[in-house]
Amino acid sequence: MKQLKFSLLSVVIIAVSANAADYTNQTIIVEGSSMRPGTFGIAPDSSALKDTAALLKRIPGANINRNGPLTGIASYRGQFGSRVNTTVDGVSWKEVGPNSMDPPLSHIPASLTDSLTVYRGIAPISSGIETIGGSMAAQSRKSHFESGSDFEFHGLASLGYSEVDDGLTSSVLGTYANNKHRFHVSVSQEKGGDYEFDGSQSVDPSQYDRDAYTLGYGTRFGVHELGFNYSNNDTGHTGSVSLPMDIIWVRGGIFSADQSVKLSEGRSLEMSYYYQDMRHLMNNFTLRPNGVSSGKERQNLTTVDGGGLSAVYHMPLSDGRLSLGLEGDQSIHDGFITNPTNAMFGVDNFNGAERNRYSGFAEWEGTVQEGLELEVGVRYTKVDMDSDNVNHHMAGANANIATLRDGFNNSDLSRTDDNWDFDAILRRLISNELTAEFGFARKTRSASYQERYLWVPLEATGGLADNRVYIGDVSLDSETAYQFEAGLEYASSNLYLAPRAFYHRVDDYIQGEATSSAAAKTVGGANTLQFANVDAELYGVDIEWGYEFTGDWRLDGAVSYVRGRRRDDGDNLYRIAPFNARTQLTYEQANWSVATEVEAYSAQNDVANYNGESKSAGYGLLHIRGDIQPIVGLSIGLGIENLLDKQYKDHTAGLNRAMGNDDVAVGEKVPGQGRNVYVTASYKW
Repeated sequence: MKQLKFSLLSVVIIAVSANAADYTNQTIIVEGSSMRPGTFGIAPDSSALKDTAALLKRIPGANINRNGPLTGIASYRGQFGSRVNTTVDGVSWKEVGPNSMDPPLSHIPASLTDSLTVYRGIAPISSGIETIGGSMAAQSRKSHFESGSDFEFHGLASLGYSEVDDGLTSSVLGTYANNKHRFHVSVSQEKGGDYEFDGSQSVDPSQYDRDAYTLGYGTRFGVHELGFNYSNNDTGHTGSVSLPMDIIWVRGGIFSADQSVKLSEGRSLEMSYYYQDMRHLMNNFTLRPNGVSSGKERQNLTTVDGGGLSAVYHMPLSDGRLSLGLEGDQSIHDGFITNPTNAMFGVDNFNGAERNRYSGFAEWEGTVQEGLELEVGVRYTKVDMDSDNVNHHMAGANANIATLRDGFNNSDLSRTDDNWDFDAILRRLISNELTAEFGFARKTRSASYQERYLWVPLEATGGLADNRVYIGDVSLDSETAYQFEAGLEYASSNLYLAPRAFYHRVDDYIQGEATSSAAAKTVGGANTLQFANVDAELYGVDIEWGYEFTGDWRLDGAVSYVRGRRRDDGDNLYRIAPFNARTQLTYEQANWSVATEVEAYSAQNDVANYNGESKSAGYGLLHIRGDIQPIVGLSIGLGIENLLDKQYKDHTAGLNRAMGNDDVAVGEKVPGQGRNVYVTASYKW
């Protein structure tokens, strides 16, 4: 029987991690948990995943806010979007879409994802800037240095087909490396139609079309290691029925460079740089079933230009390790709304909206005494924001629009926040099988550029998808959360159990409130909301567990519960996933495996009244997946998702905004996918 080993800095491993000669499997890592053979051990090469965000549903406490097939917004313990620090290959991707139509995890196809790391509980200070809602990091598959001087050529090719949307996925990765140089190139494509549910009904539009490629090079010389990488995303016609517009295209990419230096006596220095340039066109008439009535056509061209730098120094100190870091990033966002049938129409959605962050941190992690470990850190972040003046083609004829425009342009749009974060996490080894952890943190987040600079009632709200129009507030205060965490981790020869309880008290939480602006209500309607500071709290429990019956059979599961509510008026917070659980039974042999998974969600009756959020019913889904390796290097996967073709609606799904769809009414929660039979194949060399 396999033994389950315990480590304080261990990880949850879904499958074997990829390296230069093994690209087939993919890893989910949950920092701060027991090491074990695997929870939900299905690699994306043998499952029907399209975007990396889909993996989050298999992590205790995590979930997805789905606004489209490629628009999965990361959620962790009830917080989502910009509250969750999400990086891809160490880069903090800035969304070019003001409605999060291109969230960070959408920039890395599942088939080319090497690992997804989620920091369970309180995110370490060193894991990123603004980690009030947690921290997660995706790493793409790329080249690695070999041990010898001879160059070796390795790679991976994969194909997949899914019946529910007639979807095809493909990717190829090639690497060429020795112990001094490494090169890699990858290309991928995902393309599919509208997905079906409940037999023959469909969600229209839910088609998708994305191409991506990467180029990279790295070298070693002496104690230095230097790497360069360019990632490009070309997304074509992709539906997002929960938003007022669909993706026509998203184009652009990120260039990054990193250097690491290994110094004497266990010291090291890591430095990185990136530059991002993205363009995005969306509209409400190309993909929608009946388009829109004449004169109501809208399209929005948005851009983002940004970049960042970081330098982190590591050194041993007092039976531990000290990390000192300087980090920063800048971004400029523009968006201009037009009507292709009316040349006079033009709205500055956002004009030169800047959001710049400059941060420094210190973190120490080490042994206080035998069996007692401490992690403590402090971070200071300065957030500078500003905007250029805005305009509207109707300002000359509409006094209310002119009032909003002039009030915005004549105000002081420059804002600076000084944010301080702190954490302390204590881990106590009670026995060889049992460890306890206690943590406290103060975490902060400044307003997003949408929350601060949305000046005319619109739905450009970072993907809230609640069918409400909002305006921003230039004077918003930073959110401040006081976080408490307590957990146990038990790991014996065949059983593991890791429950966690948490409480977050959030001051100045940012959400919509009924606006007092008469001009905004006249333009946007009586239900127009304005981003405001309120007081909130989130609390809950999440558990991961597993049991190995024999060397061939194992049972794994996860349970998640979170409650979010306002402390000032008792209303519930928006888009909180209900109590949910997953259980998977796996039978595994040397070259094949089969797994049956049950996914269950309870009803969600604790909904946000401020934006008219609807309650949702509970449901249960059954999935079957299998994988076989008939020859060395070749892996074939076959599975059925939602085997019983259950009609269901995720509470964290958005509302349908597309008119003309006979199967889903406007304002109705978007249904989940029906029965999906899929097949995949991958070959590594």
